Amino acid sequence: MKRLTVFLMIPSLVLMSAAMASADGDHHWGGIHGVYAMSASGSCLHSSLEYFKNPLNGRWTAPVGSQVYAGTTVSSGTWIFEKGGGTFSQTIYATILPGGDVSIPVEVRVLAQRDVPFTYAITPSGDITVTVGGIELAGSVSIDKKTMTLLSANNVQNLPAPFWFTICNTARTLIRVND
Repeated sequence: MKRLTVFLMIPSLVLMSAAMASADGDHHWGGIHGVYAMSASGSCLHSSLEYFKNPLNGRWTAPVGSQVYAGTTVSSGTWIFEKGGGTFSQTIYATILPGGDVSIPVEVRVLAQRDVPFTYAITPSGDITVTVGGIELAGSVSIDKKTMTLLSANNVQNLPAPFWFTICNTARTLIRVND
């Protein structure tokens, strides 16, 4: 009798597992939507000449003769998530710290971005990749979908002067707010 019970339990467990996997087919993340407040900080390196990957160490390197300066940033904004994408608006406060013979003055720049579109994808484990204008942000979403982190690192951007070729490393924290 015990063998019959075990024999009948195995197919039941397999069917239950399949049903649970099917119910979790969108891995619970398909419904990310809502408004998230963002706070971020980061740092950027700017080069007047295009960076190259150094064959000796694999790192982005500014060419000899390039004017290079650094900046630190803090920003705040709002991200609106809908299924598969959304928009964000933010204000960035950048402190410019020129080095060497760069003729850019030490200053704070305020940059506003409004209604910037993005797309996103989430893995079954809650890892998220957001794509904004060719730049990928990587992060994770909390199981209750109330918080997430988004990081950008080592993406070279070709921006107009005086920003030039820019590499920014930025950490963003997003917290869900009432819609």
